[in-house]
Amino acid sequence: MLRLEVKKTLIALLILALMFAGALQVRAKENDDAAMMRKIRLHIEQNMIWPADGMRMEFLSAMPKMDDLKGKITYSIESKAREEYIGDSTFTIRIFANGIFAREENVRVRIEVQRDFIVSVNNIAKDSILQTSDVTVQKKWVRSIPMNTVSSLEEVLGKNIIVNIRPNTTITRVMLKDVMPVRKGKMVQVVLDSGTMKMMMNGIAEEDGAEDALVRIRNISSNKIIYARVIGHGKVQVDF
Repeated sequence: MLRLEVKKTLIALLILALMFAGALQVRAKENDDAAMMRKIRLHIEQNMIWPADGMRMEFLSAMPKMDDLKGKITYSIESKAREEYIGDSTFTIRIFANGIFAREENVRVRIEVQRDFIVSVNNIAKDSILQTSDVTVQKKWVRSIPMNTVSSLEEVLGKNIIVNIRPNTTITRVMLKDVMPVRKGKMVQVVLDSGTMKMMMNGIAEEDGAEDALVRIRNISSNKIIYARVIGHGKVQVDF
């Protein structure tokens, strides 16, 4: 009877030992996976152009299994050519056993970055000049960088909006154009400068004109067309 009890105790201890060993293996695997995840993240942070505090990532596949390999296991992490470190991507894990190449495994990762976008606060009419009350900076997590977006207020304030805008619309460069200092149909001050004598008169611009551009101006008095160089807002100069 005593022997039977001893056998039962030994069997129970053996089962417990096996369960404990299995738990240790699972914990070791979890630790190995966590270490590899940290190394992949570090590789990404060291190679991307985005600030580390403005990036987040998630793993879309499991870490490679290396239980079948013997000896000292090491690995390196490689990116694909022209990797942009944003969106869904794949990184190659090169695995070595005792310094000898064993195999390659792929790990899929999703990378998002936080970017500033300029967003409209209210309705903005076409041909309006953007003011600070019209727009605000909004942070968004993205998996790709949309084309023609702007990220700072300095890029949009004082610009002319060429379309009607609804509230909460992301402002892009194609919606904007520089405000012309001289606008078609608007009155301008014409400076006549001969070097020794300077005169001023008023005229009407026959076309839009950027800074230093040569534009056609209609003399209000004579109704004749003259050509003058834009030197400022609503101001042109005729050089003799």
